[in-house]
Amino acid sequence: MILADLWSADGGIGAVVAALAALTTIWYARATVREARAARQEASDAHREELAEQRRALEASTAAHQEQMRERQRAFATEIKLQRIVQLERVAVVLTDLADTARAEAIDPPGRPVTDQAGRRMTRIPAVLGRLRTAVALLDALGGPELPAAGQLARQAGGTPPERTLSSALDAVREIESLALNEERLRLERPH
Repeated sequence: MILADLWSADGGIGAVVAALAALTTIWYARATVREARAARQEASDAHREELAEQRRALEASTAAHQEQMRERQRAFATEIKLQRIVQLERVAVVLTDLADTARAEAIDPPGRPVTDQAGRRMTRIPAVLGRLRTAVALLDALGGPELPAAGQLARQAGGTPPERTLSSALDAVREIESLALNEERLRLERPH
């Protein structure tokens, strides 16, 4: 009996120890699960923060790119306006040359009546009119303002008296002066 009591006490102690071991294992398992959940939550929070940071970087990059594109568009528009202004100045130079040539021929016609094969008198005016046609066409290609007087003069028929050519050239120069003061397509914006 004593032996049976010892075995029973020993079995009871073993059962208590086993129960404590099981409780300890369960407690550690729960602690491990809590730590795993906390680590998962921390990793999830870090991932969300990283995504938010990438989103902010993308938005900043997109905004910078859009600003750069707006600046390029402004620069391109300014470049086109500058080209129009330069071409308009070239038209004015050709018109001035045409007026000088017509004035010189009106005052002092060529000495010898030099004629071409069709029997028309040879002057420099048709050559200058050719330059004018080219200059006006280039201005049109750049989207510049219309120059009705210069365009009509450029299409002038051969043999027009130099006095009429001079008057038309001066009218076309005045037309350009007016456009230079009033035409929006020729206004440049001040840099920011």
